[in-house]
Amino acid sequence: MRSIIRGNVPNSYTHYKDARNDLAERIGWFCSYCEMPVRNMIEVEHIHPVANGGNELDWDNFLLSCRYCNSVKKNNNMNRVGFFWPDVDNTPLAFEYSESNIIEPATGLQPNERSSALSSINLMGLNRTPHSGNEPTDADSRWIARINAIGIINESYNDWLTCPTQQFARQIARTATGHGFYSFWIMKFNNVQIVINEINRAFLGTYEPQYNNGIKVIRQNGSF
Repeated sequence: MRSIIRGNVPNSYTHYKDARNDLAERIGWFCSYCEMPVRNMIEVEHIHPVANGGNELDWDNFLLSCRYCNSVKKNNNMNRVGFFWPDVDNTPLAFEYSESNIIEPATGLQPNERSSALSSINLMGLNRTPHSGNEPTDADSRWIARINAIGIINESYNDWLTCPTQQFARQIARTATGHGFYSFWIMKFNNVQIVINEINRAFLGTYEPQYNNGIKVIRQNGSF
């Protein structure tokens, strides 16, 4: 789950849906949870559900979501507590991605951190895939988009091995923003820093975890 920087509120809103374009200009047209690209019908999602006391018009309570993550999440979290959120936590360090297991809590998490990671995965149904015992609904196409993206990612990696240049690294980053699923790109190119740097530049509003003497710095207002 990509960590993002939303920034300060750019406007005042009379309806929360009016924040959509401002959010997309800051963090790109991607679901903040499953990372699928959404060019049409992307939704402004309340992190703290309004039904559970969240502020309907608070910029800091907005993220962008695909309709699938939004409909699975619904009002199932009472507040932010007990989950990891991409706007305040070092979420890339909380999760591990793979083609077989999709998304899991990262190795080495403390028990409470692992619990928060699992709760986040379950809240949005991020690991739903056919024939897994955790089936998506017929309408949920996230797994299809993810499989298609993984194919492009593997092809791009193989092409990189034959043409490891700065120019091609930028092209891979452009391809990545076109197909989404940021964390799978980072997973595949985890040992190719030149490509990682270009991908992080290409995805608007990406926050890269910070370290102090090798120790992770917890983000402001976050828990991880």
